[in-house]
Amino acid sequence: MNTQESTRPERLEKSVEIGTLCAFYGGLLTQRQQEMLRLYYEEDFSLGEIAEQFGVSRQNVHELITRSVQKLRRYEAALGGAGRMAATVRQLTRALSLLEAARGGDLPTETRQRLDEAAALVRQVIDRQEGEERSHGL
Repeated sequence: MNTQESTRPERLEKSVEIGTLCAFYGGLLTQRQQEMLRLYYEEDFSLGEIAEQFGVSRQNVHELITRSVQKLRRYEAALGGAGRMAATVRQLTRALSLLEAARGGDLPTETRQRLDEAAALVRQVIDRQEGEERSHGL
């Protein structure tokens, strides 16, 4: 089990961050980098366990993971894709809640149907994006 991070909540937060960055930019890393990140952040392997699996030193694994995370953060700083997508999902979630609140009043059937259709479309976009992040992440 990995004990590199100081606390569980910090580790979880960093794992989510790295998973999101990998969803956007993981394809720009080597297979080896992707696999080590996956083992470390998703599978919770220790540096020693990863080193043993790859036949390298613990220090080598640590350096590769550190460089890979730095590379992902540089991509995000330059391109901003993950941040923009997170902001878009937040806005869509807010729009969905407004649409659902608007349906609560005494509305004509046609208006209610249009609100339901709009809410369903927004929900599909949110669900699709969240699904893509999960399938392309670590």
